[in-house]
This record gives sequence, C-alpha cells and structure tokens, in this order.
Amino acid sequence: MTENISETVIQVSNLTKIYGREIRLGDRITFGRQVRGAYKVSFQIKKGEIFGFLGPNGAGKTTIMRVILDYLKPETGSIGILNFDHRKDRVEIRKRIGYVPGDMALFEDFTGEELIKYFGRFRPIDQEFLQELKTLFRVKLHKKIKSLSKGNRQQAGLIAVMASKPSLLILDEPTSGLDPLMTANFHKILKKLQNEGVTIFLSSHDLAEVQSICDRVGIIRNGEMILVEAVDALKAKFLQNVLVQFLDDVAPSEEDFKQLTSVISVERIKTHTYKLKIGEDVTQVLKFLSNYNIKRFTCEDADLEEIFMQYY
Repeated sequence: MTENISETVIQVSNLTKIYGREIRLGDRITFGRQVRGAYKVSFQIKKGEIFGFLGPNGAGKTTIMRVILDYLKPETGSIGILNFDHRKDRVEIRKRIGYVPGDMALFEDFTGEELIKYFGRFRPIDQEFLQELKTLFRVKLHKKIKSLSKGNRQQAGLIAVMASKPSLLILDEPTSGLDPLMTANFHKILKKLQNEGVTIFLSSHDLAEVQSICDRVGIIRNGEMILVEAVDALKAKFLQNVLVQFLDDVAPSEEDFKQLTSVISVERIKTHTYKLKIGEDVTQVLKFLSNYNIKRFTCEDADLEEIFMQYY
C-alpha cells in the first residue's frame, strides 16, 4: 500500500476493548470478571493537529493508545492510521509513528547517545533536528541511562523518539518528571513539529498543558468518549467566571443572584463585590445588573480544569 496521507491521520470507529473473562455455570454461578477498558469509542484526529486526551487513571486512555498501536487486540472496531489499515499495514505504520509510553523503560546500560543510535536503526534520524533537540534539552547524553535522574531519563527518551521526526507522535504523559523549563522547551518543540505538519496525540494529567498547546480535546470516562471538542469552543460553551463590583450600597444579595437560572454559584468576596459562575448565556445576568450602578465587571471563560471537573 502506497503512502497517501489524507486530512485524517487517525480514524477510530466503534472501538471496544474488554479485559478478563466471565465463565457461567448455570443461571447463578459466575467465575472470573470482565473489565471494560474501552467501549464503542469513536473519534478522529486531523493532520497537523495536537489532540489532547483527558481522563483520570483507569478511564481508558492508555488502553485506547495501545490498541491504536496494535499492542492490544480490540473486541470490536476499526482503526485507520495515516491512510493505512492498522492491522494489515502495521509495519508501514510503525515506520511513521513515534511513541512515548507513560512508563517508558530504557536500556539501563546504554548511554543517551547509544540509545539514540539504537532508535536510528529503525528510522533514519534527522541530524539537524537532533542537534536542535540536544540544544533545547539539557540531559548529558554521554552518561549511562541508569545514572540519570527520572527527568533526565525522560529527556533522553524523548530525544530518541523524536529525532527521526515521525509523521505521528503518540505521547502518554510525556512531561512526567520534567521541570517547568524543560516542559516549556518541549512544548516549543511540539509547536514546531505541528507547524511542519506532524500530528500529535497527547495524553496528559496536566490540564494547563493541554489547554495551552492542544487544538482539540477528548474526555474519556469509564472507557467511553464522552466529549470531543475544540479547546476554545469548549471553554466558551461551559462555565464563565464573572466578577462584579457595585458602586454604592444599593446592591443585590446572594439570594437575589441565586434566583437567576443562569447563575450556577455565587460568592460574596467583599461588601459590594461578588464572584459568579454562570452558564453559557450571560444575557439574563446582564439584564439583571442593568438595574444597578456597576463599578467593575469582568467575564472570563472557565479554564479546562473547571470544565473537566464538571464531568467528574
């Protein structure tokens, strides 16, 4: 099959993965247990997109990534990657994918340089990009992996995976162990790769990270994809934080605000200052406030963490 990268890089349809097995004896006795890792999951990721994947531990994020990588066999569903069939063309797919697992294990007796050379046996290394990675990261690659700290091991692994500039990066908690400076440098690298057309599938517990670099986000709960949305649209669609300060003593009470259907919560900060959380439509609140003298009014979209917590 010849490579013909279309607009859609990952296409997942009706994916279900079950762990374990149940054996029934008669109508009442059951041995074993089944656990749902993923259930009828469908989504797609476009070329050049950074797609964030969110969910707590055990929600199914790693399961779905490993099924996409063909490390696990699903019960149902189909997967297309880079216009290849994920089962029939697994060798061609792996030539084009860089994968960083959440529990990345490296060869302890290799130096960082030896690790990079070893990875280069499977995919040609982009030497110019490798030098850029070495400059942005600060790990001492002449040292053996076993002598490095967790953060430096992570850096060495990231360099080894990304040095070939794969068409698709699948990253499971890639900034685990990195300090803020290295995380910022890593984000710069991802943005650079995105500008060059590389597609990035990123699982992270750091909601601020996802909010700052991802174009779209998928939220998974109990193995089901419950939402796929552009980050900006998601923020605008849900909670908004309003801060309102009144000019004089003629001000509404907390109970007055609670009578408004669009107000989710209200908190008095000072005598004449309130902090509100409201739904998508601010019209009702604005009409209500038009009856008062306002000294200060600000309205901001909720951050991704607040939105995420609404689902959990």
